[in-house]
Amino acid sequence: MPSLRSGFRWNASILLLLLLSPAFLAAQEVAPAPDPKEIVRRGVEADEKNFEIARNYTGQRRAVIKEFEKSGKVKKQFTRTYDVTVLYGQEYSRLIQKDDRPLSADDEKKEQEKLDKFIAKHKNESADEHRKELEKQEKEKKQDRAFIQDLVNAYDFQIVGEEKIDGREMWVIEANPRNDFHPTQPHADILPKLKGKLWIEKQGYEWVKAEAEAIDTIAFGLFLARLHKGSRLTFEQSRVNDEVWLPKRTLVAVDARIMLFKNAAFENETTYSNYKKFVIGTKILPGMKEVTP
Repeated sequence: MPSLRSGFRWNASILLLLLLSPAFLAAQEVAPAPDPKEIVRRGVEADEKNFEIARNYTGQRRAVIKEFEKSGKVKKQFTRTYDVTVLYGQEYSRLIQKDDRPLSADDEKKEQEKLDKFIAKHKNESADEHRKELEKQEKEKKQDRAFIQDLVNAYDFQIVGEEKIDGREMWVIEANPRNDFHPTQPHADILPKLKGKLWIEKQGYEWVKAEAEAIDTIAFGLFLARLHKGSRLTFEQSRVNDEVWLPKRTLVAVDARIMLFKNAAFENETTYSNYKKFVIGTKILPGMKEVTP
């Protein structure tokens, strides 16, 4: 029967062999840190796929718009609620409430007239008109993709933490403007005047939340408007039916000069709800008969 000392030596030898084995040493290697720019790029790809599924959903959009006095007190406020659907391959928003109250008879009539006009235009369009509309949509999609590529190239990305949103693991990534960025698309020249933060889901690389802040004055047109430093944008999404990410909330808070005459502070908070999946075909909208896009 081996002594306690010989047994200890035997066990220590076995342990030393295990510690020096290639498999054990490989397991102890620290995994390389993920590349934040690659995470952002894969997020762009995920969003393109998500967009096609999102087109199969209808919902409601409620916007609360506020104008503030210099003291910060609310000067004006109004609320608008819309039904959002897809007709003839295009998103269509129909106003259904003002300040959380049903529309008046006159407003309801105006909305019905707008819808009838939209349907008549697309229902009676020729094959050539339809082709041109599809070409226009494809051109806009290419421009959007090119702008997003500019966005990816405009920033240095850094992983600054990890968080959970609705139980899902996220990378938290800061985006700071690059000094050597050269825009290739219209309006991409505003990107160096913004800094941001992204919350990207680890499993599917979807952009679940984004925040942006103006770090310099942003001008739109020669005399149209100027957004001052400190203006903010927040965008959030939520998972629906475990198959698609759809808008949950946007918040735009701006300090602006309009037409070089008026300084004003505005806030637009939009929330999205009542999502329903549909199959392209027959749809019924409030106050109208069946429509076949």
